Amino acid sequence: MGALQIGLTALAGAVLLVFTALVCRSRRLPSPPLRLGLVALASWLLVALVPAALVPLPYRLWLQISDDLLFSFAAIRLLIWALLEIPGSLRWWPSPPDLVIQLLSLGGWAAATVLVVRQTARFDLINLVATSAVLTAVIGLAGQEALKDLFSGLELRLADDFGLGDWLELSDGRHGIVVGFSWRETRLRTVDDFLLLVPNSEITAAVLTNRSSFGACCDRFEVGLDYDFPPGRALALLQQVVQQHPLVLADPQPLIRVKGFLDSSISYELQVWQKTVGERARLQLRSELLQQIWYSVHRQGQSFPFPVREMRPRRSALPSELLQQPTLEACRLALASVPMFADLSEEELQLLVADSGLLTYGPGEAVVREGAEGQSLFCLLRGHVEVVKQLEDGSHVRVSELQAGNVFGEMTLFLDAPRSATVRTLEECQLLRVGRPAVRRLLDLNPALLERLAALVDARQAELAQLGRGQDHERSQGLLETMRRLFGVVSGAAGLE
Repeated sequence: MGALQIGLTALAGAVLLVFTALVCRSRRLPSPPLRLGLVALASWLLVALVPAALVPLPYRLWLQISDDLLFSFAAIRLLIWALLEIPGSLRWWPSPPDLVIQLLSLGGWAAATVLVVRQTARFDLINLVATSAVLTAVIGLAGQEALKDLFSGLELRLADDFGLGDWLELSDGRHGIVVGFSWRETRLRTVDDFLLLVPNSEITAAVLTNRSSFGACCDRFEVGLDYDFPPGRALALLQQVVQQHPLVLADPQPLIRVKGFLDSSISYELQVWQKTVGERARLQLRSELLQQIWYSVHRQGQSFPFPVREMRPRRSALPSELLQQPTLEACRLALASVPMFADLSEEELQLLVADSGLLTYGPGEAVVREGAEGQSLFCLLRGHVEVVKQLEDGSHVRVSELQAGNVFGEMTLFLDAPRSATVRTLEECQLLRVGRPAVRRLLDLNPALLERLAALVDARQAELAQLGRGQDHERSQGLLETMRRLFGVVSGAAGLE
């Protein structure tokens, strides 16, 4: 082959390699071994064009071996690229891990080296290593850790437990985003933009946590809010702030919990998921959520408590009714809207309210339970509750839903009957509890109210029980006598007043 033909062949090979690399890059396919191929072509061109007379005799053999090795290495690497990498990128079969590509390349190059040296230099490298016990021992001891990392890396890549871009956390607390693999180590990018090189043997020996294996990254943190901020309202506020953030995933749904009662605050735990993985993205989302929580809490007129220690003499605890006295006017208007108390005068309503208590219940609490004893009725001032009845088979059915302005428990108050149903809050509710002592005090001042209340309770009882007309008179007399007994009002007391 003439020099011109050799030059044109080398040029055509170089142009083909460069063109193939550009096409693969434009289509986002694995690039061929461009540099190794160009070096092999240059070596082949140099050996073919340089006259043998210009090369000293001792170097001719080494020059020929180098040329054959470069050409063999390039051919093996091109073969692996064409048979494994390209079909894997085209999804003809699963794409092989990088470590497998590296091991195949090293194995092919080692075999090519043995064959080329034996063919060109008539020298057997295998017999040299096998017959030298000292050399074998030295190689074995020196490569012990390297071989351990090699097989560990091969195990990790074949198991496919994590890949590029996953967020890994080791048992010793080190963590980062996977940015690369090799036969020796796994490379992680930390939150501080450091490159963390972890030997593969350490990863296989440690407990490994892949924090992004299911496509979402979880973050869990706590917020402390004031004791004056009711937990029901606080949970609703935190849920609203979290759900409106665009980076917080709706599936899995964010979780907000009351974690505990601390010295100066109530601790709430927030658990949210985001698509972007990594410690940096997690800290950024947490920072944004904490900022929005601060503004939302202050818009509600609340604040974040700081540790305070107050030294004062111990005193007897006041009843919760005294600590939570209602606003008289608001409670009076609420009772005035109830048909049972609509005929009471303003003074009588104020007296009834003054002896009643304001109670706050969180979501899901049972205000009264079916079958329980009691001495009070409840007027719902804020929120919604559900009325639940138990069936004969033990199951429960929802009877109705009550809202602000409704009352329940009047039969227990006036007739000493057990609770006929369970009433459970659907959200944070504020209720006015009217007890039997408050009604008794009202009747002591005006016994004539008893018959009016009895008539209203009778109408209510008839509505609930749906009794027939023939029993009306007998039922009314029995109801009146029961109320007189409960509240200590005797017959004719009204006339004596």
